[in-house]
Amino acid sequence: MNMIRNISILFLAGILFLASCKKDLLDKKNPATISSDDVWKDAGLIGLYVNNLYTYIPGWDYNTYNNIADEARSNYPGGPNSILIGEWNETSNPLDNWSRSYQQIRVANDFFLNIETSPVSGDVKSKFVAEVKFLRALFYFNLVKRYGGVPLITTAQKLNDDLMVSRNTADECFNFITAELDAALPNLPLNADRGRITKGAALALKARTLLYQASPLFNSNNDTERWRKAAQAANAVVDLGKYDLFPNLKTLWLDKSATNVEIILEKQYHLPETSHGWDAMVKPVWLAKGDAGQCSPLQELVNAFPMKNGKLINESGSGYDQTKPYIGRDDRFYSFIAYNQSKISGILARPYPGAAPGQLFKEYALNIYKGGTDYDSIPPYTQYNTITGYYTVKATNPDNAVYSYDYGSEQPWIEFRYAEILLDYAEAANEADGPSALIYDALDKIRARAGIESKLVQNLSQTQMRNLIRNERYIELCFEGQRYWDLRRWKIADQILNGKKFTGVVITKNAPNTFTYEYFPIDPQPLVFDAAKMYLMPIPKEELSKNSKLEQNPNWPK
Repeated sequence: MNMIRNISILFLAGILFLASCKKDLLDKKNPATISSDDVWKDAGLIGLYVNNLYTYIPGWDYNTYNNIADEARSNYPGGPNSILIGEWNETSNPLDNWSRSYQQIRVANDFFLNIETSPVSGDVKSKFVAEVKFLRALFYFNLVKRYGGVPLITTAQKLNDDLMVSRNTADECFNFITAELDAALPNLPLNADRGRITKGAALALKARTLLYQASPLFNSNNDTERWRKAAQAANAVVDLGKYDLFPNLKTLWLDKSATNVEIILEKQYHLPETSHGWDAMVKPVWLAKGDAGQCSPLQELVNAFPMKNGKLINESGSGYDQTKPYIGRDDRFYSFIAYNQSKISGILARPYPGAAPGQLFKEYALNIYKGGTDYDSIPPYTQYNTITGYYTVKATNPDNAVYSYDYGSEQPWIEFRYAEILLDYAEAANEADGPSALIYDALDKIRARAGIESKLVQNLSQTQMRNLIRNERYIELCFEGQRYWDLRRWKIADQILNGKKFTGVVITKNAPNTFTYEYFPIDPQPLVFDAAKMYLMPIPKEELSKNSKLEQNPNWPK
């Protein structure tokens, strides 16, 4: 196992990156000569060490996690297609994070080894320790949701240590994560600058962790007490009295104020040190410099959004009109999905008929039909256009200046938000004890924010409520990197994905300004999700070869 890492490789690059604008540090010493010993003698460098660990919080990646289930598809041929068709294994897995996670854990463990003898004052030291406990817990969570039980390495290993380490059980890992979060809580603030770890963030990660531990993938006996603990953890976030739903879904991700009540933890970017280009890659080609259209929503997701009256489109009395499929849907549809003739805005990045690059487009109507500018009218750009008939607009910043596909955007990524907490609570409480008034209240609150005009029908069965909650997660949290993992932890990925082809729409424009819609399979071949082995990912072969005590997950080559 690749446990030992030179601290100068893992950390000093980050110090140079983050401290490049800190003149006092650069004047003090040439950063290229900073040693590990130097770091632990300098309170400022220790602060940067912790800041560097923050960069490992998951952030923007609109291509990978949203295009491997029933949310969207990428137009990039080399995208996550191997996941879709099951061509991933112990030597090639686009979602593998084993080595990277243990590198991050090594950096955290080195912090704990050195922090006690450092010159940092007591209160600041306690806060740093709490933050790093949270971060290490997050790194372990992202391992366990992939592989199940993994080795719990909690000290900085030395070269003369026994590096042959066995796997802990999944429950041991989940229990470690929640214990770390409980230990961190007393020394985390309730309020902090945006992007910093707080009590709310620790409780949110605890709720997510316990939800996974209670789910069928890790709870084969359906121990309802696990579900109750998950519900209690989510309710603890509610009881803080700090968070609520932000009123405007369209501006939730764009609101930079300190009073954004929905954000619990976000990953921030700041030029020139850090940035991304993911929210450019999903825009129409005219508004993106470089790649575009790489997260094209599937028709199945579009169909999952209710009507304003709260009914699904196939329910009696919904009012859904197949000839006008985008009329009367709930507000989440309009906030997350760009469809034919919907209006978007942005900075023009490419030549466009009648406009010059750099011009701000306000309320530009998308022409996503045969012969339309956002579909196929200009052959050189067609490869960048949507392949499903829809674009993603969720979380994107229309006012960003022109930037390349991999650099230039400072749009933050929300890793935890209050809507997820309400959904976590509703799911866990329903699985523990069936529908209750508090569950109805949580879901009605989310749906009311989406403009749904009526409350849920009472007296749903537990199964009906489960299906409702799962659909609410599907649409409310779409494109937030949750859906694929939800399908896995519920152990329904094989039912939803395996052998299926998902669909898009081809639109024909008719005079006067009317359209017809034809639906077609977007996947060139059926998806593959092998229930016998794919619910747990394979431990990388190179890690097995380094550590004889590692055991491979079931039905993967040893």
